[in-house]
Amino acid sequence: MLIEKFWSKDRFPVVYEENEAKAVMVDMATFEKVEMILDNLMNRETEAEDSLLRSSGLLKKLVSEAQETSPSSDWRTELDEL
Repeated sequence: MLIEKFWSKDRFPVVYEENEAKAVMVDMATFEKVEMILDNLMNRETEAEDSLLRSSGLLKKLVSEAQETSPSSDWRTELDEL
């Protein structure tokens, strides 16, 4: 499986000002992809599961548990196992 990191400043020309990176230039195809992603995020419908988690109080409980748990040292492996 080929995985390509889409959004990385290494893929685009960087504009420097006084030896400090100030901006990147993107081609129109990339701009259109980013525009579509942002538009989808801004206009997505609320999912029933989100409302259920919020209204049941379960979301607050999950957040509290996550904040009290120390991070896994091998989270990638654990995620792959799911």
